[in-house]
Amino acid sequence: MGTFTTAAAADHISEFAVNGSTIPDVQFDVGESYAGLLPISNNTEEKSSLFYWFFPTANPEHQTKEEITIWLNGGPGCSSLLGLLKENGPFLWQSGTPGPQPNPWSWHLLTNVIYVEQPVGVGFTKGTPSITNEDELAAQFMGFWRNFVDLFGLHGWKVYIVAESYGGFYGPYIASNFIDANDADHFNVAGLMVYDGIFFDDNLQMSVPAQSYINRYKELFALDDVVKARVDSVANECGFTYYYNQYLMFPPAGPQPYLTPGLDLLPDGTVVVNETCYDLWDYITDEVYVKNPCFNIYSITDHCPTPFNPLGYMPYFNRDDVKKAINAPDGVTWNLCNNNVFNTTDGHDTSPPSGLKQLPYVIDKTQNVILAQGSLDWILVTEGVLLGIQNMTWGGEMGFQSQPQDPFYVPLYGFYPYDIGYWGHNLPSGSGVQGTVHTERGLTLVAMQLAGHEGPQYLGAAAFRQLEKLLGRVQALNGTEPFTLPALRSIPQLQEPLGKGIVTIF
Repeated sequence: MGTFTTAAAADHISEFAVNGSTIPDVQFDVGESYAGLLPISNNTEEKSSLFYWFFPTANPEHQTKEEITIWLNGGPGCSSLLGLLKENGPFLWQSGTPGPQPNPWSWHLLTNVIYVEQPVGVGFTKGTPSITNEDELAAQFMGFWRNFVDLFGLHGWKVYIVAESYGGFYGPYIASNFIDANDADHFNVAGLMVYDGIFFDDNLQMSVPAQSYINRYKELFALDDVVKARVDSVANECGFTYYYNQYLMFPPAGPQPYLTPGLDLLPDGTVVVNETCYDLWDYITDEVYVKNPCFNIYSITDHCPTPFNPLGYMPYFNRDDVKKAINAPDGVTWNLCNNNVFNTTDGHDTSPPSGLKQLPYVIDKTQNVILAQGSLDWILVTEGVLLGIQNMTWGGEMGFQSQPQDPFYVPLYGFYPYDIGYWGHNLPSGSGVQGTVHTERGLTLVAMQLAGHEGPQYLGAAAFRQLEKLLGRVQALNGTEPFTLPALRSIPQLQEPLGKGIVTIF
């Protein structure tokens, strides 16, 4: 039994304990953790359960802090074990590497972290998908969470929610439902962070900024003149170019039209989609694949050959020995993603984007929301998020009043290219000015120049710093305070003016 457990919980959690020294292929002791299934309600007849893997903090300084961070991957329908294994867990097995490595930037070095597979239908979860929207998803998650809090004795703990990608729906909806529950014993949400999230109309976040994005990274897209001319023509005819230039302004130019470009409203109230406009992002992507067959929409610098992925053809978590080690159910075929988690006619989520209501609501209630973007992410580019922000009202005002330009600083941690003795030498990560950050009225936007769609996978130290900010360990992301870890807090930092951020907002 580990040091985390409270006396009230100790007798009940032993069945969920994971032996950190016997996890397959992991050549080191991962430490204390707990994993398994918990039902989504208190109904004794409940047949649906969510799977979790919980890591109490390994940092003695924080073991008395009553807080926990929830990690959720997106999809919709993708497993949060992706984040554990490839982004910010205690051990990482990233694509192209021979096996698991201890993660010097593991989030459990800062706080207690739980990875939850949800909704029902994802990964090792049990039950038949029945939800049709995000409020129903949140209700199921809250039933699970109540059971988890009761089991581990976490009543009254601060809860920080971190989500990714489609987590732009998951995170704000779950957080807003936590707040509305008015139950601080179980749902004491204290902050929200989302990596590369979808918060607004997908056309606004994808096709509208596409022309500007490919012009900025023209060497990586390598499109010929014929394709570029077609892109310019479609962007102009569909109104994307005008919309982008008109509304990506600081302060905002005013409320944006109810319908984004490419949508037309007929007299009878029917909304008609102009497929040529909506397909611009797909058209560009198809053309880039001709130039670079291994083009990665999540990280535009990738080229052939595609590295081995431990969650790909033969997924690590589908191995019988791994399932046994982490208390996963027998007879379940684990897949990274399941596209059928919403029980609707077309299989799609019926909820409106969170940026219309839930996201600004959570900002106002917590004053602690971070949206983190990777500049090398093609699927959900930073300017698309900013277009949505500039039409969103929170804190009594619309949008950011000034243009993001402050430097996002990641503390130095002793890296030296010819030394193998520095912190994190097995998984080095960039430091210094790594992007651009801006904060207004409880909302922080941070854009990272060298990250793709899954920020912690590309810049572990940067993500570690962002979690420090979310948890209140540091006050801002443009300051030069050292990392708060005992081994790193005495390392000297840059003192001279840092200049502006290195991600320019166009």
